[in-house]
Amino acid sequence: MSDLTRSFVTAFAGATAPAACLAALLLCAAGPAPPAPAAPPRTIAGPGDFALRERIVKTLGQDADLRKERFVFVMVNGGAVFSGEIKSCALKKRALTIAADVRGVINVTDEMTVTRGGAPDGELAKMVGGLLGDAGESLGLKDLAVKVEDGVLSLDGSVPDVASRVRAEEIAGTVLGVTRISNHLMPRNAPGGTDDPSLQRAALDYFSDFHQFAYPGDITLKVQQGVLTLGGRVSLYMGRQQAGMVASLIRGIARVDNRIKVDPTYLEGPRPRVSLGS
Repeated sequence: MSDLTRSFVTAFAGATAPAACLAALLLCAAGPAPPAPAAPPRTIAGPGDFALRERIVKTLGQDADLRKERFVFVMVNGGAVFSGEIKSCALKKRALTIAADVRGVINVTDEMTVTRGGAPDGELAKMVGGLLGDAGESLGLKDLAVKVEDGVLSLDGSVPDVASRVRAEEIAGTVLGVTRISNHLMPRNAPGGTDDPSLQRAALDYFSDFHQFAYPGDITLKVQQGVLTLGGRVSLYMGRQQAGMVASLIRGIARVDNRIKVDPTYLEGPRPRVSLGS
Protein backbone atom coordinates (compact mmCIF):
# COMPACT_ATOMS: atom_id res chain seq x y z
CA MET A 1 0.00 0.00 0.00
CA SER A 2 1.81 3.11 -1.33
CA ASP A 3 0.58 6.73 -1.19
CA LEU A 4 1.68 8.00 2.21
CA THR A 5 4.73 9.25 4.15
CA ARG A 6 6.22 5.92 5.21
CA SER A 7 9.01 6.74 7.66
CA PHE A 8 9.12 8.33 11.06
CA VAL A 9 12.91 7.99 11.62
CA THR A 10 15.12 11.11 11.83
CA ALA A 11 18.67 10.51 10.62
CA PHE A 12 21.61 12.23 12.26
CA ALA A 13 24.85 12.58 10.26
CA GLY A 14 28.10 12.50 12.30
CA ALA A 15 31.00 14.87 11.72
CA THR A 16 34.27 13.69 10.19
CA ALA A 17 37.16 12.98 12.56
CA PRO A 18 39.19 16.20 11.74
CA ALA A 19 36.13 18.36 12.13
CA ALA A 20 35.35 16.72 15.46
CA CYS A 21 38.88 17.38 16.77
CA LEU A 22 38.73 21.03 15.71
CA ALA A 23 35.37 21.43 17.42
CA ALA A 24 36.82 19.96 20.63
CA LEU A 25 39.74 22.42 20.60
CA LEU A 26 37.45 25.38 20.06
CA LEU A 27 35.26 24.30 22.96
CA CYS A 28 38.32 24.04 25.26
CA ALA A 29 39.42 27.55 24.33
CA ALA A 30 36.03 29.17 24.60
CA GLY A 31 34.82 27.42 27.73
CA PRO A 32 31.62 25.45 28.16
CA ALA A 33 28.88 26.24 25.68
CA PRO A 34 25.52 27.46 26.99
CA PRO A 35 22.85 24.75 27.08
CA ALA A 36 20.90 24.39 23.87
CA PRO A 37 17.23 25.31 24.02
CA ALA A 38 14.91 22.33 24.34
CA ALA A 39 13.58 21.14 20.98
CA PRO A 40 9.84 21.55 20.60
CA PRO A 41 7.93 18.28 20.83
CA ARG A 42 7.49 16.70 17.40
CA THR A 43 3.98 15.92 16.30
CA ILE A 44 2.93 13.93 13.27
CA ALA A 45 -0.82 14.22 13.74
CA GLY A 46 -2.84 16.54 11.53
CA PRO A 47 -6.20 18.20 12.09
CA GLY A 48 -8.85 15.57 12.71
CA ASP A 49 -6.36 12.72 13.18
CA PHE A 50 -7.14 12.28 16.87
CA ALA A 51 -10.85 11.71 16.23
CA LEU A 52 -10.10 9.32 13.36
CA ARG A 53 -7.63 7.38 15.47
CA GLU A 54 -10.15 7.05 18.30
CA ARG A 55 -12.78 5.67 15.90
CA ILE A 56 -10.42 3.15 14.36
CA VAL A 57 -8.91 2.06 17.68
CA LYS A 58 -12.40 1.50 19.07
CA THR A 59 -13.38 -0.69 16.09
CA LEU A 60 -10.12 -2.64 16.23
CA GLY A 61 -10.69 -3.20 19.95
CA GLN A 62 -14.14 -4.63 19.30
CA ASP A 63 -12.57 -7.43 17.22
CA ALA A 64 -11.83 -10.32 19.60
CA ASP A 65 -8.86 -11.50 17.52
CA LEU A 66 -7.32 -8.15 16.58
CA ARG A 67 -7.27 -6.84 20.13
CA LYS A 68 -4.87 -9.66 21.06
CA GLU A 69 -2.33 -8.53 18.47
CA ARG A 70 0.59 -6.18 19.16
CA PHE A 71 0.86 -4.26 15.89
CA VAL A 72 1.29 -0.48 15.96
CA PHE A 73 -1.24 1.95 14.48
CA VAL A 74 -0.80 5.71 14.03
CA MET A 75 -2.50 8.47 12.05
CA VAL A 76 -0.43 10.87 9.94
CA ASN A 77 -2.29 13.76 8.30
CA GLY A 78 -5.33 11.67 7.41
CA GLY A 79 -3.34 8.53 6.59
CA ALA A 80 -3.52 5.35 8.67
CA VAL A 81 -0.15 3.61 9.11
CA PHE A 82 0.14 0.05 10.45
CA SER A 83 3.46 -1.48 11.48
CA GLY A 84 4.80 -4.25 13.69
CA GLU A 85 4.05 -7.95 13.67
CA ILE A 86 0.69 -9.67 13.25
CA LYS A 87 -0.27 -13.34 13.38
CA SER A 88 -1.87 -13.97 9.97
CA CYS A 89 -2.60 -12.46 6.57
CA ALA A 90 -6.31 -12.65 7.32
CA LEU A 91 -5.94 -10.54 10.46
CA LYS A 92 -3.72 -8.06 8.63
CA LYS A 93 -6.29 -7.61 5.89
CA ARG A 94 -9.05 -7.21 8.47
CA ALA A 95 -7.17 -4.42 10.27
CA LEU A 96 -6.36 -2.58 7.04
CA THR A 97 -9.96 -2.86 5.84
CA ILE A 98 -11.32 -1.42 9.08
CA ALA A 99 -9.22 1.73 8.58
CA ALA A 100 -9.92 1.95 4.84
CA ASP A 101 -13.67 1.91 5.44
CA VAL A 102 -13.62 4.97 7.75
CA ARG A 103 -14.64 8.27 6.16
CA GLY A 104 -11.85 10.78 6.64
CA VAL A 105 -9.00 8.31 6.11
CA ILE A 106 -7.33 9.28 2.84
CA ASN A 107 -4.67 6.58 2.74
CA VAL A 108 -3.74 3.30 4.44
CA THR A 109 -0.11 2.14 4.60
CA ASP A 110 0.76 -1.45 5.44
CA GLU A 111 4.18 -1.90 7.05
CA MET A 112 3.19 -4.96 9.08
CA THR A 113 5.01 -8.28 8.92
CA VAL A 114 3.19 -11.57 9.32
CA THR A 115 4.76 -14.18 11.62
CA ARG A 116 6.55 -16.83 9.54
CA GLY A 117 6.53 -19.68 12.04
CA GLY A 118 8.34 -22.94 11.59
CA ALA A 119 6.02 -24.83 9.22
CA PRO A 120 7.69 -25.82 5.92
CA ASP A 121 6.30 -24.48 2.64
CA GLY A 122 4.94 -27.87 1.60
CA GLU A 123 2.92 -28.20 4.78
CA LEU A 124 1.53 -24.67 4.37
CA ALA A 125 0.49 -25.42 0.78
CA LYS A 126 -1.23 -28.60 1.94
CA MET A 127 -3.19 -26.73 4.64
CA VAL A 128 -4.28 -24.00 2.23
CA GLY A 129 -5.28 -26.57 -0.37
CA GLY A 130 -7.33 -28.46 2.20
CA LEU A 131 -9.20 -25.37 3.38
CA LEU A 132 -9.96 -24.15 -0.13
CA GLY A 133 -10.82 -27.67 -1.22
CA ASP A 134 -13.45 -27.87 1.52
CA ALA A 135 -14.85 -24.49 0.46
CA GLY A 136 -14.37 -25.11 -3.25
CA GLU A 137 -17.98 -25.95 -4.03
CA SER A 138 -19.43 -22.93 -2.23
CA LEU A 139 -16.80 -20.64 -3.77
CA GLY A 140 -17.11 -22.09 -7.26
CA LEU A 141 -13.35 -22.70 -7.43
CA LYS A 142 -12.02 -24.38 -10.57
CA ASP A 143 -8.51 -25.46 -11.59
CA LEU A 144 -7.09 -24.42 -8.22
CA ALA A 145 -3.29 -24.40 -7.96
CA VAL A 146 -1.58 -23.64 -4.65
CA LYS A 147 2.12 -22.86 -4.29
CA VAL A 148 4.14 -21.60 -1.31
CA GLU A 149 7.72 -20.35 -1.51
CA ASP A 150 9.42 -19.02 1.61
CA GLY A 151 6.02 -18.39 3.19
CA VAL A 152 4.61 -16.52 0.16
CA LEU A 153 1.40 -18.12 -1.13
CA SER A 154 0.36 -18.01 -4.79
CA LEU A 155 -3.20 -18.87 -5.77
CA ASP A 156 -4.13 -19.71 -9.36
CA GLY A 157 -7.38 -20.85 -10.90
CA SER A 158 -10.80 -19.34 -11.47
CA VAL A 159 -13.83 -18.26 -9.44
CA PRO A 160 -17.28 -17.05 -10.50
CA ASP A 161 -16.88 -13.39 -9.47
CA VAL A 162 -14.97 -10.79 -7.45
CA ALA A 163 -16.71 -11.68 -4.18
CA SER A 164 -15.59 -15.33 -4.44
CA ARG A 165 -12.05 -14.22 -5.21
CA VAL A 166 -11.95 -12.05 -2.08
CA ARG A 167 -13.45 -14.79 0.08
CA ALA A 168 -10.94 -17.39 -1.15
CA GLU A 169 -8.06 -15.09 -0.18
CA GLU A 170 -9.57 -14.52 3.26
CA ILE A 171 -9.81 -18.27 3.87
CA ALA A 172 -6.25 -18.90 2.69
CA GLY A 173 -5.01 -16.05 4.88
CA THR A 174 -6.09 -17.83 8.06
CA VAL A 175 -3.28 -20.39 7.69
CA LEU A 176 -0.57 -19.45 10.17
CA GLY A 177 2.88 -19.20 8.60
CA VAL A 178 1.70 -17.74 5.28
CA THR A 179 3.33 -14.31 5.22
CA ARG A 180 1.92 -12.89 1.98
CA ILE A 181 -0.66 -13.86 -0.64
CA SER A 182 -0.34 -13.36 -4.39
CA ASN A 183 -3.89 -13.84 -5.60
CA HIS A 184 -4.11 -14.78 -9.30
CA LEU A 185 -7.64 -16.23 -9.13
CA MET A 186 -9.58 -14.88 -12.10
CA PRO A 187 -13.34 -14.24 -12.03
CA ARG A 188 -14.95 -16.14 -14.88
CA ASN A 189 -17.41 -13.28 -15.43
CA ALA A 190 -14.61 -10.73 -15.92
CA PRO A 191 -14.94 -9.13 -19.35
CA GLY A 192 -12.13 -8.49 -21.80
CA GLY A 193 -11.21 -6.89 -25.08
CA THR A 194 -8.69 -6.95 -27.88
CA ASP A 195 -8.22 -3.23 -28.52
CA ASP A 196 -8.73 0.08 -26.71
CA PRO A 197 -12.41 0.61 -27.72
CA SER A 198 -13.46 -2.93 -26.72
CA LEU A 199 -11.49 -2.75 -23.47
CA GLN A 200 -13.10 0.58 -22.65
CA ARG A 201 -16.58 -0.84 -23.25
CA ALA A 202 -15.72 -3.86 -21.09
CA ALA A 203 -14.50 -1.63 -18.27
CA LEU A 204 -17.65 0.50 -18.38
CA ASP A 205 -19.86 -2.57 -18.22
CA TYR A 206 -17.86 -4.18 -15.41
CA PHE A 207 -17.83 -1.09 -13.21
CA SER A 208 -21.52 -0.50 -13.84
CA ASP A 209 -22.34 -3.91 -12.35
CA PHE A 210 -23.17 -3.30 -8.69
CA HIS A 211 -22.17 -6.87 -7.81
CA GLN A 212 -18.58 -6.28 -8.96
CA PHE A 213 -18.04 -2.74 -7.68
CA ALA A 214 -20.36 -1.37 -5.02
CA TYR A 215 -18.51 1.65 -3.62
CA PRO A 216 -20.31 4.89 -4.50
CA GLY A 217 -18.37 7.61 -6.25
CA ASP A 218 -17.92 9.56 -9.46
CA ILE A 219 -15.44 7.52 -11.46
CA THR A 220 -14.04 8.15 -14.91
CA LEU A 221 -12.10 5.68 -17.01
CA LYS A 222 -10.17 5.73 -20.24
CA VAL A 223 -8.11 3.13 -22.11
CA GLN A 224 -5.12 4.09 -24.21
CA GLN A 225 -2.64 1.56 -25.58
CA GLY A 226 -3.99 -1.03 -23.17
CA VAL A 227 -3.52 1.17 -20.07
CA LEU A 228 -6.71 1.78 -18.08
CA THR A 229 -6.64 5.16 -16.32
CA LEU A 230 -9.08 5.66 -13.47
CA GLY A 231 -10.06 9.15 -12.29
CA GLY A 232 -12.78 10.89 -10.32
CA ARG A 233 -13.63 10.85 -6.62
CA VAL A 234 -14.72 8.47 -3.91
CA SER A 235 -15.42 9.18 -0.25
CA LEU A 236 -13.66 6.09 1.15
CA TYR A 237 -10.11 4.88 0.61
CA MET A 238 -11.47 1.35 0.34
CA GLY A 239 -13.43 2.45 -2.73
CA ARG A 240 -10.24 3.60 -4.43
CA GLN A 241 -8.48 0.32 -3.67
CA GLN A 242 -11.39 -1.80 -4.84
CA ALA A 243 -11.64 0.15 -8.08
CA GLY A 244 -7.99 -0.54 -8.85
CA MET A 245 -8.40 -4.24 -8.08
CA VAL A 246 -11.53 -4.63 -10.22
CA ALA A 247 -9.88 -2.80 -13.12
CA SER A 248 -6.87 -5.14 -13.00
CA LEU A 249 -9.13 -8.16 -13.56
CA ILE A 250 -10.33 -7.05 -17.00
CA ARG A 251 -8.77 -9.37 -19.55
CA GLY A 252 -6.49 -7.56 -21.95
CA ILE A 253 -5.66 -4.61 -19.70
CA ALA A 254 -1.87 -4.21 -19.60
CA ARG A 255 -1.71 -1.82 -16.63
CA VAL A 256 -3.98 0.22 -14.35
CA ASP A 257 -3.18 3.85 -13.56
CA ASN A 258 -5.30 4.63 -10.50
CA ARG A 259 -5.72 8.41 -10.13
CA ILE A 260 -8.95 8.34 -8.13
CA LYS A 261 -8.97 10.94 -5.37
CA VAL A 262 -10.23 10.18 -1.88
CA ASP A 263 -12.44 13.09 -0.85
CA PRO A 264 -14.08 12.61 2.58
CA THR A 265 -16.33 15.64 1.93
CA TYR A 266 -17.79 14.08 -1.20
CA LEU A 267 -21.50 13.28 -0.81
CA GLU A 268 -22.09 10.32 -3.06
CA GLY A 269 -25.27 8.76 -4.31
CA PRO A 270 -26.37 5.20 -3.50
CA ARG A 271 -24.34 3.69 -6.36
CA PRO A 272 -21.19 4.58 -8.32
CA ARG A 273 -21.47 6.79 -11.39
CA VAL A 274 -19.07 5.69 -14.09
CA SER A 275 -18.29 7.63 -17.26
CA LEU A 276 -15.61 7.94 -19.92
CA GLY A 277 -12.71 10.25 -19.10
CA SER A 278 -11.50 12.94 -21.44
